[in-house]
Amino acid sequence: LQNVFAPDVSEYDPSLEVDSSLLDTCKPHHRQAVEFAMHDLYGKRMEALISLPESWKKHLCTHLLNDKRDYPLLLTFLQCILWLIFSSTVQIFLLPQNSWGYLWILVHIPVTWLLLAERFILAMHYAAHRPLFPKRGPYRHTAWLLNNLPQMVLSNFWGMPSGAYYLHHIVMHHNANNCFPYDISSTMPYDRGNFVHWIIYMINFLLHTMLYLPFYALLKRRYGLALLSLYTSSCYMIVYYFLSHHAPLFFNISLGTSFLIGPCALMLGNFSQHIFVDPKNPASNYGLATNHLQVPFNMLTFNDGYHITHHVNSHCHWSAMPMHFIKNIDQYEAGGAICFKGLNFTEVSIAVFTGRLDWLAKQIVQLRPDPLTHEELVAMMRERLKPISTDRLGAKQKAVFVLNQFMWVVAWLVGFPCASAPAIAAPIFHVMSAFIMA
Repeated sequence: LQNVFAPDVSEYDPSLEVDSSLLDTCKPHHRQAVEFAMHDLYGKRMEALISLPESWKKHLCTHLLNDKRDYPLLLTFLQCILWLIFSSTVQIFLLPQNSWGYLWILVHIPVTWLLLAERFILAMHYAAHRPLFPKRGPYRHTAWLLNNLPQMVLSNFWGMPSGAYYLHHIVMHHNANNCFPYDISSTMPYDRGNFVHWIIYMINFLLHTMLYLPFYALLKRRYGLALLSLYTSSCYMIVYYFLSHHAPLFFNISLGTSFLIGPCALMLGNFSQHIFVDPKNPASNYGLATNHLQVPFNMLTFNDGYHITHHVNSHCHWSAMPMHFIKNIDQYEAGGAICFKGLNFTEVSIAVFTGRLDWLAKQIVQLRPDPLTHEELVAMMRERLKPISTDRLGAKQKAVFVLNQFMWVVAWLVGFPCASAPAIAAPIFHVMSAFIMA
């Protein structure tokens, strides 16, 4: 059970062949970082909790998948589908449709969010960058459906509206590269050491994403994506309204709770990934994120801890990111990259919010031949937490924000489920932005 939530990263996977020359050929001051990264490179993967017969695996890897290394992603999606089918069947057909039925939330939420959320979200993330199934060939139509199933259907159960993920993450976040005001999830203008600023950041995402994404696509002349975003968002609103009125227990347990949990979890994740931003060069991939070495959650999230690496090369395969870090470690050193050992993103954010920079400095793995002192590390982190002056929102962006707020108020008035949360959050957002971020 411990390995399901916190895998042992002290040993290598005995089934893998370890290249010990990586340690022998690295520079002396890089040896510790390389040693830690090798545990992520050769660790035992724990994303998939189910397995298939070996003959099935061989067929899938040989004939269906674009890359056989993505077999764990396929298993991760399959285990999520099986769980959602089971939980949905229980809610719709077996549970009493009254207050007693809501006791199922005590089962559904822990499994969906504590056990499967990180696994699913990161599987979807890497599958968005590198589709699992070939877009050409005799099965291309089936492949299109399977490639889009996580983002169009499954994502809703983890608080991400249908069709929004690709446009938000691939088109906006990676192109704008955490730079405000173009990336709506940019952390740059916030005091990232202040928990209240994270609340403002999260509310901004909750309020403005749905209409800002098609607006951003229009700005980039991605007209097809803009239309698709408006279409999927409309379907999302219609289906949610229908389910809330005709299957309220299923909706509230499976979708309504995720509507509220999702923005908090997703924006804590993104905020944590970009909590330290180098004010001298905020657009540098080495200065806008952090890498996390030899940490259990890398075995659960397809090496998500290598977030600098992912921004340096978003097409680098998830299984190869530790090797990319090892092979290009001189560039990470030159770019002033921050690397932590044994900590996940949330642990770093909690340490920052609670003022434990002294403790956090002790967890940094330095890449320099002349290491910074403890005091210099703390000072460097404080500097990278400060708000960064950027361009302000343009008139068109502000208009889209206001329109999105108005949309949520109208949705609340006509009875759209959960719309009360963003509708009530809108005036709170304005007050907090005016008095706290001024």
